[in-house]
Parts: sequence; C-alpha cells; structure tokens
Amino acid sequence: MLLPGSPRRNRVRAESLIEREEGLRVLAGAVQALGSGTGGTLLVTGEAGVGKTTLLRAAASLHPDLRIWWGACDALETPHPLAPLYDIARENEVRFADQLRAGGERRLLFEDVLGDLRQGPPTLLVVEDAHWADGATLDLLKFLGRRIESARCLLVISYRDDELSAIHPLRGVVGDLPPGTTSRIDLAPLSPDGVALLARRALRSPAGIYEATHGNPFFVTELLRNASGKAPHTVRDVVLARFARLRPKAQAIAGLVAIVPGKIERFLVETLCPDDPAALVECLNSGLILAEKDALRFRHELAREVVEAALAEPVARALHASVLRALVERGHAARGSARLIHHAVRSGDDAAVVRFAPQAAREAALRGAHREAAAHYRATLRAAGDDESERIVWLEAYAREIVFTNDAEEAIEARRAAGALYERAGNLLGEAENLSELALAYVRSWRIDESRVASRRALDLLETLPPGLALARAYRVEAHLHMLDRESRKAIAWGNKAVQLAERLEGRDELTAALGTLGAATLFVDYDAGLAISNRALDRAMADGLDYMAAVIANNIGSGSCEVFRLHEAREYLLRAMAFADGRDIQNARVYAAGWLVLVEVYLGRWDEAERIARETVDRQGLTALLALARVRHRRGDDSGELLDQALALAQTDKTLLRVAPVRAARAEAAHLRGDLANVIAEAETALATAVRQEDSWLAGEMSLLLHRAGAKTIAEVPLAEPFRLEIEGRSRDAAAAWGALGCPYEQARALAAGDAPAKIEALALFERLGARSAATALRAELAARGVGGVPRRMRPSAKPDPHDLTEREREVLALLCEGLKNAEIAERLSISVRTVDHHLSAAFAKLGVASRTEAVAAALRLKLGAK
Repeated sequence: MLLPGSPRRNRVRAESLIEREEGLRVLAGAVQALGSGTGGTLLVTGEAGVGKTTLLRAAASLHPDLRIWWGACDALETPHPLAPLYDIARENEVRFADQLRAGGERRLLFEDVLGDLRQGPPTLLVVEDAHWADGATLDLLKFLGRRIESARCLLVISYRDDELSAIHPLRGVVGDLPPGTTSRIDLAPLSPDGVALLARRALRSPAGIYEATHGNPFFVTELLRNASGKAPHTVRDVVLARFARLRPKAQAIAGLVAIVPGKIERFLVETLCPDDPAALVECLNSGLILAEKDALRFRHELAREVVEAALAEPVARALHASVLRALVERGHAARGSARLIHHAVRSGDDAAVVRFAPQAAREAALRGAHREAAAHYRATLRAAGDDESERIVWLEAYAREIVFTNDAEEAIEARRAAGALYERAGNLLGEAENLSELALAYVRSWRIDESRVASRRALDLLETLPPGLALARAYRVEAHLHMLDRESRKAIAWGNKAVQLAERLEGRDELTAALGTLGAATLFVDYDAGLAISNRALDRAMADGLDYMAAVIANNIGSGSCEVFRLHEAREYLLRAMAFADGRDIQNARVYAAGWLVLVEVYLGRWDEAERIARETVDRQGLTALLALARVRHRRGDDSGELLDQALALAQTDKTLLRVAPVRAARAEAAHLRGDLANVIAEAETALATAVRQEDSWLAGEMSLLLHRAGAKTIAEVPLAEPFRLEIEGRSRDAAAAWGALGCPYEQARALAAGDAPAKIEALALFERLGARSAATALRAELAARGVGGVPRRMRPSAKPDPHDLTEREREVLALLCEGLKNAEIAERLSISVRTVDHHLSAAFAKLGVASRTEAVAAALRLKLGAK
C-alpha cells in the first residue's frame, strides 16, 4: 500500500529533470540488476541543493514495482542512533521493528534488517544525508553494504561529499564497501545551457542567473520563483523575502518549522500555533514549506537553515523551549532523547540537558553509537552545576565512552579533571582507580613517561589501602606498560600478581583483563603458552560482552604474533579484530589492527595489498602502517626517505622499544639498500642496546644482522631469533628454509643471496617475482662481476607468469567469480570470510584496472582464469 508520507506522494517527473539523464540511467541499471537477484550499493553525492533528493524521488516514481524504504539523518546537535530505521519502521510493516524498539543486541537488529531485505520483494532502500549519520547508522550501512549482494535491494546512500573532512567517519564506511557491488553518482551543478533551459521554462530571462547561482539547481529554482522578476544577490535574499511576505501568524509557523531539523510533527504545530488553518495554508502556498503525512518540512534543508539563522536569538531560544516542553508533555515522543537534547541545548535549558542527556548517552551506548554517547556526556558536563560528586559521575562516564572514539587526548583531560575532584574530596580509592585509567589513556596517546608516573602513583596510593580489585587493576596496568616496552619478564611477574589477586577476589572482569595482558607478555617468551592464555582471555571477554577488552586482546595477539613472525596467526587475529571492532564501533581498535595488518602483508610478500591498505588508512594508523609502506617503497627501489623521517618524528614522542627500534631497523634497511653502510651502523646501533636489554630476540636479531652485513667490528653476544642467527652464521640455505617456513619471501631471498651461485640465482628469481628492484639489480651486478653463467635474462613485465601481479588467492577468487559465484559463495568455497573475499576482489580490480564485476570477469577470461 502506498503510504501518504512515502516518496511517491511527492512525485517528481523524471522528464522534467535537466542534465540528470546519466544519473537516471545508472539508477535504472542498478534497479534492473535486482531482477537477477543481485543487490548493490549506490552512492549519490553532491553539494547541498544539487538535487540528490529530487533525482531519487524521480527514480522511485519510475519504478512503481519496488518496495520503498526511505530514511533520513537529521542535523541535530547530536544525531539520534539509527534514525533512518525509525523512519522506515514508521512507514512500513517490518519485522525488525520489535528488535528496534527493544533496544537489544545491535548485531541481531542488523541481521533482522538484512533478513527483511532478503525475504521481501525488490527494495529501494534510501538513506539520505548520511553526512549527519550517527555511529550506529554508519555501522548499519557498512554491515548492509558488505552483504547487499545477497539481497534484492539497492541501498542508496546520499550525502554532501564537499562537507566531509579527511577524518569524517563516513569516509571509512565508503572505503570499506566492496567495489564489485558499489557504484556512484556524483551530481554536478547545472551547466549554463541547463540553467537557461530552466529559465525559459519559467518564462524568465536567463541573464545573470548562472552567475548568481553557479548552476546549483536549488538556488536556480529559488531565483526563478522570485516574484519580483529581478535576480537578487543571494538565495538567502529570496528565501527571506518570501518569509517576510508572510503574515505574522504564518511567520510564527514557519519559524517553528525552521528550528526542527528534517521535519516537525503536526501535533507540535497544532499545539504551539493553534486555531489558525489560514496561516498554515499561507505557509504551504508560499513554496517554503511542504506537507507530508503527519508532518511539515521546508522544501529544502538549505531554506530551513536560512530561516533558522535569521531568527533573533531570543525568538529561537523561546521556540526551542516551547518544542521541548511539548515533547516532554507528550512523553518524549518521536525520535527519542536525542531530539530532547537538541532543543534543550538550543534553548539554553541546562537543567533539561542534565535531566535528559545522560539517558540519551546510555541509549546511544547501547546502540554502539559511542561518538554520540560521548557527545551527550560532554553536553551534560557543560550544563552541570557545581555539585562535584555528580560531576565525577559524568566525567567517568564520558571518559569511558571517549575511549571508543580514538580521541586519547580528550580522555586524558577527562581523567585529569576527575582526578582533581577525587583528590579534593579526599577519596584515595577513587583517585587511585582513576590514575590507573589515566595511565592507559596516556598509553593510547603514546605519552609513555607520563603513563609510568600515573601507574606508579596509583600503586603507591593503593598500597596504603586493603587489597581490592583496584589493586589488581593497578598490577595489570603496570604489567601492560612493561609489556609495551617488551620487558616481558617484568610484565609476566606483574601480570601474574594481577591474575592471582583477581582470582582470589573473584573479580571476573578484572581477571579477564589481567589474563589478556599476561598472555600478550608471554607471547614473546613462550609463544604457544602466551597464545593459550590470550585465547582464554579472549573467549571470556567475548562471552561476557566486554567488547572493548576483546578487541584489545585480539589486537595484542595479532601485533605480538607479527613481532615474532608468526605471520599467518597474526593475519587471522588482526582480521578478526578489525571485523569485531567494525561491528561495535570501536574505532581505535580497528585503526590499530589495520596498521599492523599492513606490516603483516609486507612480510608475507603481498606488497600491493599492503600498499592498498596503507594508502587508504596511513593517516589514521600512524607509525606501524607508515613503516610498512616505507619498507615496500625502498624494497621496490623507490625513495622512502620522507616516510622514514615522518616515522622517526612520530617515534621520538616516547622511548618505547615498540616504536623506536622498528623505525631504526627500517631506516637501517633502507640505508643498506642504497649502499650507505655508515648510516646502517648508526641506525642499528642506536636501537640494539635497547633490544638486548629487553631480551627481544627478533629485533635484536634484525639489528645484529644489519650490523653484520655492514661490516661492524663488534656485535653483542645475545640470543637471536633463529633465522637471523642462521644468516649471521653464513648458513644461507638453512636460513632461507627458516624464512620460507615463516612465509617471508623477501627475507628468504635475502638469505639465499648470501649463498653460493645457485642460491643467488634462486634469490634473483624471488626478488624479481616480488618486484624488489633494488635487491635484484644489486644481485645481478654481483653475479655479472663474478662471471657466473646461467643467469636468466631480466624478467620483462610481459614475461611474468601474471602480468598483473595477481596473487594466487586473487586468481582463485577471480576464477570463482567467472563461475558466477557471489562473494558469500566464494567465501564458503575457499573457507575464508566474505570480508576477505571483498579485499581480494578490491585488490584484483585495482590491478586489472576494472571497476565492476562484469569488467573483472571479462579481464579474467582474457587471462584464462575462468573455470576449466
């Protein structure tokens, strides 16, 4: 049944659109694909007023056989979690409505939404203005976008791309969508000819209109609607002139509608502007406001913003206050607590903010919208009075939520403020517990020296009190700090103290955290034992719903495994951590995992994949991804100097082995490849003493090998990881076998290159297959100088087994794509995750230079990758 508020009620004739034929064609093609049972995602972008909604409404009217789900994100002070789903549930009979209202497990809700789409008729699902989306809605879009192929649904996401900053969370969502099922329409402003055509249709001269509007369709339309016949200087003039012509009662209605983003319910208008239907009709006839089912809205958000900005501050505050009162009397109606906070903040009603914001924060946190939860607590703190005991509660809650958003500095400030209040109140236990949390916040900001001070201060305070879980937590934090500096034996000692005390006091959550830290430290001493302890902690965290803790534990397993070159295990846990963090809006955990994944891919010889991940996310992932990208560059023979300088600047913010030594190792490797042996020695010696002191056999091994290859006279006698030790001892074949077993083709080739002539020839083949131009060129020169015969000619790109440098797994995935399998079916056939299939396809598409599944299949068949 067509609902009164559906997009088809506000029908737009497609033939009336100007210069939107290509957009309509792309939409029609995407809709047509639904007939074959294949869904997809369509991004519709462009500046405000460019006609995104108009285009989508026209497309909806062209396809009356489609089920329409239409939701929007609003420009509230803090967005309401999952607002588009509430829009859809109000207008449609959907099975996910019960789960939505219950506020239960978010993943179950997302599964229910996907289930409705898979089992229902072909659906056009539109989410408008995603640049205003909350974290939970962004996660929903990511969840659906990765699985949309299995549903007969076209997911359309519209947003203002010119309003997205480099770190806007929507960018991460768009970047993670599978390229094979994602297309895009970028709407441009109208051309001068298009503007002239619109002017002629309106029986107006086009003179000056394009120059005044730059082709923005909304601006053009507004100027053409100007009754004076003259082109005003700005669209603002047009909107305000139309507003000024309204009678006072109509202006009151328009002002009321203007202060509510999106749309305002009829009951609010009838409550606050009663008994004047003529004024409402006047507003509708003005062209400023449209009527929808049970609601009113401005014809365009830009017009609403103009009128809202023009309202005198006292008038706007009074209107917000009146809406807030009406909503409260109505029982918090329509769109939940976030709506109340918006009007409370805009009306300056601090008491209402304190009354409603904490509840809104809790609602947001339950939905996994941690950014929004933190924003509500931030509003509470701004509005709170002088009651310090109450303020501590809000600071603690705010600090807990901000952890999820990767804003470590903000968490530090909150913890420091809470600490001052605890100290002033003489609350030693609260002060000590807060100091332990402050130490962890410092760690996330890599302010390690300050972290150590905070941790020791917490221990000093707690030693004056009876032993409790706070002391177990402090032991665990101290263990964590030593683990970060790879002082593994000290970390294990503190970790054991934390575990024993938590067990004795039956502190389940603290025991889980302590086991996670103990396991991470043990990985570097006894990998299998450390993995067993860590997995025990991970299982407990996931079973108990300790999402952040689970993400941290998985990340520690992944990064620790990488450091000891258990690379396949590292990749498994890092991918698992990324997927887990994605599903729960734990941004900093995802960022950390992705950074280490780049390094894993480098060691595994998957350099194209490493570069792809690093290019997408290096700005957010910092040091680890930066170093990995630098290693790919100089191993390929490109200049990595600028990247390595950036890495050194980042690492020098603290003195931990975890950050300094890998930078020195990468810089030393780069120096060796360019033949700068003096710098090899200078860089390697800088970090070797630290590596030895911490008994890190892998980093000490890499430093020692670099010094050995540079001809250093003295090398410390320390335990070294076996592959490095074998290389230093000159056992090139054994070393190569050890590296091969670990899955490290570059290191394997490096070891072979130090052997006899046949080994060197093998090394040359490996280097060339990897694209390691620096090493290959140097080795060819060495072989030529020694007069070694039988050296194969330099491999030409056309002579490579795969001219596109596809990995074996990418070739397998493409072959199954040629069989017509969907991503989920490919994943099942290869026993890998759907997300991993998405990654392989994304990399393969980039290498083949294609943009769609059809083009990829055609290219794969040309390469004879199809089914035999």
